[in-house]
Amino acid sequence: MRLKDFSLLRNILDSAHNGILMVDATGKVVIFNRAAGRVTGRDPQVVLGRNFGEFEPEVWADMQRILATGQPQVGHRTSSLSGVLIFANRTPVYLDGKVVGVMSVFQDATEYEKVLRELHAYRQLNEQLDVIIDSSYDGLWISDAEGKVVRVNPASERFSGVNAKEVIGCNVSDLVDAGYFDRSATLEVLKHRAAVSLIQKSKDGRQVLVTGNPVFDENGEISLVVINARDLTAMKRLQEELEHSRALTDQYRSELTHIHRWEELRSRLVMRSRAMQRVFEMAMKVARVDSCVLLQGESGVGKGVFAKLIHGASPRVDGPLVRVDCGGIPPSLIEAELFGYARGAFTGARSEGKTGYFELADGGTLFLDEVGELPLLMQTKLLRFLEDNEVVPVGSTTPRQIDVRILAATNRDLEKMVKAGAFRSDLFFRLNVVPINIPPLRQRPEDLPHLVGHFLGMFNQKCGKEMKVAPAVVDRLRRYSFPGNVRELANLIEHLVVLSPGGTIDMEDLPAELRQSQVDLPPEPSEDAWNLAGAVARTERELIARALTEYGSQRSAANALGVNHSTLSRKARRYGLFVAELQRGAK
Repeated sequence: MRLKDFSLLRNILDSAHNGILMVDATGKVVIFNRAAGRVTGRDPQVVLGRNFGEFEPEVWADMQRILATGQPQVGHRTSSLSGVLIFANRTPVYLDGKVVGVMSVFQDATEYEKVLRELHAYRQLNEQLDVIIDSSYDGLWISDAEGKVVRVNPASERFSGVNAKEVIGCNVSDLVDAGYFDRSATLEVLKHRAAVSLIQKSKDGRQVLVTGNPVFDENGEISLVVINARDLTAMKRLQEELEHSRALTDQYRSELTHIHRWEELRSRLVMRSRAMQRVFEMAMKVARVDSCVLLQGESGVGKGVFAKLIHGASPRVDGPLVRVDCGGIPPSLIEAELFGYARGAFTGARSEGKTGYFELADGGTLFLDEVGELPLLMQTKLLRFLEDNEVVPVGSTTPRQIDVRILAATNRDLEKMVKAGAFRSDLFFRLNVVPINIPPLRQRPEDLPHLVGHFLGMFNQKCGKEMKVAPAVVDRLRRYSFPGNVRELANLIEHLVVLSPGGTIDMEDLPAELRQSQVDLPPEPSEDAWNLAGAVARTERELIARALTEYGSQRSAANALGVNHSTLSRKARRYGLFVAELQRGAK
């Protein structure tokens, strides 16, 4: 080889990135390029011409095996004496069919592993991008600078009705012509070189909101167009489902609130009779609507209590409850009290005017107690309000719109008053939309013992006492007619708690008129009195009370009645019967 050619070959080998080493059959280094020196940290001028075994005895041992066998080593991993880890491909060099040397092409393993790590990172990033694109709920279309589709995710296939294999590689203008959609955001982005949003209609009639964004390269040219698509039809359906779910949630919340409020209001009442339970259930039903309610019943049965319950269970609970005693306002003032009056309406009026009860109850409930006492003129004005929901204050000509619910109560027979001309028939019909008749106390004797216990606890707390009531007293009260109903009973228990000298209210503590036999009347029969279970319980209680009074002990009374002592003891506790109290009450 000429010197010039050898110099050219050396320059070529020195330009290679990988290290190149060649030894002859004796181990002398024939070629050792610049990259080999960089990788191994040895000066090529020092290495060339010397025996390679002096520098790398282990590597030279591997090469000797190649010289002997002629078998190459591919991808061999080893380390040099300088501690550098390298990958090498070693092959035998033949001349006239004989192995005359070994060629080794190698590189620093650190660089190789760095390249592998970068390649793995790129592959992992690509997999993540694939997962993100394919998992997106929104449709994604990616096109190149010519408008050719390069990627379509599954969401787009789902709501646009296309197969990705059909459209990838196609130009979006051809897809528009083929009717896949009526217009293309990709073409608009390429035309305007800016983001574009529009509504497309797919071939199956769905409306799709699409937004296209251009991706620019380092030269400022569009390289990709990314389209984000969302199915408006599905969004509308989801919105309807969400609104339906919210409506159901509000309904359930309202029902739970109503049930909790119903239970809370029920706990305020003391009632065991079926008649009162039916009245309560009817009141709770009508409380949820704005219909007029006419509460009827004798004085003292609790019409005002039920008016409060209805207001408390109604949607107007946060509004005011204004009670008007129609029988307690002078006829000359009732119009001004109900509807208010304007400034300077009449002599003696307040200079600033006055707000009437109707306006005070705006947004809430107006309870007209003893509505049967209203004069006929006021009945006419009340009827006008019920028809128009407007009031005109005295001295004013400007009507005011009022949002108020009317509850009315009376202890009079309005139907007889209508026939007698004392009450307007049209007003009666407007008030009597939902009539609720509260039975008197004498028709529900089952409630009396519980009412006695309720009022006893209330007035004991009020007066700081711990009074008890003898069973004989309760029995006597059960047989009293109570013309004043619950109000009379409450006043009586308060009187007894305050004035009874001992710790137990006995028969001698009762007022004289209650102790006299002529007032010891049987209770009027009621619908509940025909209840077989109730009748049996009343009879059982009476027999046990008589036996305990006569025999003086539970064991003797149990023998007389023919029952076990434990059975009699349990039943006596249930009915609140105690021997000492029964005997004291019998004296």
